[in-house]
Amino acid sequence: MLRSHAQLLRAAAALALCLATASCAAPGNNEQAEGSVAPQPEIEEIEEPLALSVDALDIRHGTLRIEATMDDGSADVSMWLGEGCETREVGHGIATRSGFAWSLSRDEIARAIECSLTVKVHGIDDEGQHVRRVAQLPVSVAVQPDGADLVRLRGQESDGATTKLTFMAPAFASRLHVAGTIIGAESDDVELDGKLPKGAFLSAFVVDNDDLARSMLARSHLTLLGEDFLATVTVGSVTLDISEPQPEALPEPEPIAPSEDEPRQYYYGDGCDDCGDG
Repeated sequence: MLRSHAQLLRAAAALALCLATASCAAPGNNEQAEGSVAPQPEIEEIEEPLALSVDALDIRHGTLRIEATMDDGSADVSMWLGEGCETREVGHGIATRSGFAWSLSRDEIARAIECSLTVKVHGIDDEGQHVRRVAQLPVSVAVQPDGADLVRLRGQESDGATTKLTFMAPAFASRLHVAGTIIGAESDDVELDGKLPKGAFLSAFVVDNDDLARSMLARSHLTLLGEDFLATVTVGSVTLDISEPQPEALPEPEPIAPSEDEPRQYYYGDGCDDCGDG
């Protein structure tokens, strides 16, 4: 009898210890639900080309705004860096089935100059099939004179994250000012395609695309030997107009003819001793 009582005490102690540990607790409803949920299959998409055209480029609030129209598009639009760059979504904006307006920051413009852009649109076709339509947008940078008379741009070539600019001037130029940054001339001999005029000198500068993008967004000059140039960008087939925006003229108010029933008012100025109605 004592022996069986001791066994009962040991069994009760083991049961109490088991209930006190989490390992012996029964699985909760959440754990059972998680174990019973089957993994969702990935949605298969058919990739098709996207018919897209850039309509306008503009500078808005320190960003480059791209306006474009699409055929068979969708409001589910995203923009990515092109081949050669990291896989990264860029910009932000609004979209409809027929077009979008997208804004890029300075860093995103600089990367796009190096790798261009890819536009992706997700939707469902008439047969209910999930479709991903893709379009490539080439991006390039250019430098244009802004009242420069003596200095000429002889060449420009983008290579990776930089762009090489070659100028011809009546004197050798050792410094190029770009958006507050001073860039020194290349010390190597500058290659020339053609004969150099007498009394002319060539100067080449390697400029970061980030500096060109900052200059473009601020509409600030690239200055060489006191003469000015402006950076611009081309997306698709449209080039940004970097001229200063003209202020909108306010419409002149239309004159209002007085009613015949209203008396005419006359103003004689301050200090008039004989003022009255006519």
